Amino acid sequence: MKLIICFALAMVIVCTLVFFWSRIKVKFLHELSNQRWKVESLKASNQELVETISQQQGMLFKFIKDGDRFIHTLCEGRLLYRMDLSPKRIIGKELRDFLPQLDAEAVIQYYWRAWQGEDHVTYEGVINGVSYMSSLRSIRKKGHVVEIIGSCVDITERKRVEKALKLSEANYRLITENMLDLVGLWDINGRVIYASPSHEKVLGYDPKKYEGVLAFDLVHPEDSLRLYELFFQKISTKSPFQVEFRCENADGDWVYLEAQGTPVIGENDKLEHFVIVGRNISERKKMDEFIRRTEKLSLVGQLAAGVAHEIRNPLTSIKGFLQLMQKELHKPNYLEIMLSEIDSIEKIIQEFLSLSKPHASKLAPTDINALLQYVVTLINAHAKLKNIDIVLVSDSELPIIHCDEHQMKQVFVNILQNAVEAMTNGGEIEIQTMRYESDNIRFRFIDQGCGITEDRIKSIGEPFYSTKEKGTGLGLMISHKIVQEHGGTIKLESTINEGTIVDVILPIGIGEPVLSFPISSK
Repeated sequence: MKLIICFALAMVIVCTLVFFWSRIKVKFLHELSNQRWKVESLKASNQELVETISQQQGMLFKFIKDGDRFIHTLCEGRLLYRMDLSPKRIIGKELRDFLPQLDAEAVIQYYWRAWQGEDHVTYEGVINGVSYMSSLRSIRKKGHVVEIIGSCVDITERKRVEKALKLSEANYRLITENMLDLVGLWDINGRVIYASPSHEKVLGYDPKKYEGVLAFDLVHPEDSLRLYELFFQKISTKSPFQVEFRCENADGDWVYLEAQGTPVIGENDKLEHFVIVGRNISERKKMDEFIRRTEKLSLVGQLAAGVAHEIRNPLTSIKGFLQLMQKELHKPNYLEIMLSEIDSIEKIIQEFLSLSKPHASKLAPTDINALLQYVVTLINAHAKLKNIDIVLVSDSELPIIHCDEHQMKQVFVNILQNAVEAMTNGGEIEIQTMRYESDNIRFRFIDQGCGITEDRIKSIGEPFYSTKEKGTGLGLMISHKIVQEHGGTIKLESTINEGTIVDVILPIGIGEPVLSFPISSK
């Protein structure tokens, strides 16, 4: 009986074990099936992820640190193939395995920075002609960097545009910094919003000085209203214009500018601003003035020659008969006066003739101090009669200059005679000789006469314009002409009731007569 009971218990235990084993087996097989499904799903997901990454326009890659080497564990994306690379050439390799040594050394420093925990490490490079920009980010576990993930984008087109833009900017800068034309932008109120670097070359001021300032406040007061009216007339018609005006330079002189304004029309036919392009025409103005004076001088010369010859012949006869009458009548008082007046007429005629007969200067080495001393001696007797002292202050080390001694003597005599005649109350005339700049000599004549007004100074040197009541104006005109032919200039400054300063500036080492333009006083 006990045996049966034991057998029965054994069977129950076996059945129970079989039941539980079958349950465990089923559960194990189910879990195994689920695990296999997960693995397959994970593989499928990974494959799908890789395929997705491979289809993107950029590139993704990962790397880890193995000792002192950085080994790539992933690399995919269309950019990879545009670089003429493939995952097989990257995965499991380090940088120097697929990049030139210099490029690899340049990139590896960024790898180190990312591995040391620096966030948002970015760099740019070129692989097989493709420009790219890469960004690195570290992946951490338990506070330690275990992997780096990087992304790349293609910036080849951007680099091309940047290069073209830099080239364009360089060309623009080259043009604007070396051109002598003035380029500016004026808004519709006439305010300067841009001035080109050439302003500093032409006018001497930094272009920033002009920006933000009304253009009408930058020109000569006499030109301001005219420019204002013209500008706003063209604003209403949206049409281009051309204008001349004067602008002050850094030396305090007024420079003549010729400017063309072109309207810039924006959307909805709205006038946005004017582009102003100007140029310095001061030299052209001087040339025009020189030509005008030359033509005037030529005309005067032709007229002078005709008048002088018509007067000289009968004047010679009259003078001869008066001299005979003086001997026969023995009444010299009236005749001497008449002969003196005829001598004055002859001098004027001689000036006419010298004006009408151009001739080449006979240049020769000249001791200018000795020449001045001779002129002072010549004029001194006349000056003493008017209680005038002439003081000569010479630089004894002045070099010998080449000039026409006779003509320069005529210039100095004319200037000193005018000074003496201007000093009705006596006084002192000072003559200074000195080096001027590096290659000129300046002769300064300072009198204490009645002075000349600024308006009259501007006309000195014109034919038949004289500061004297009975003068012809030819003396100073001929002096201007002589100095110009010697390559020099005459400059006048004067103050009413205080006196006049006349500067004659001549170059050292003149070889040939040259044309120049007279410098008008300020």
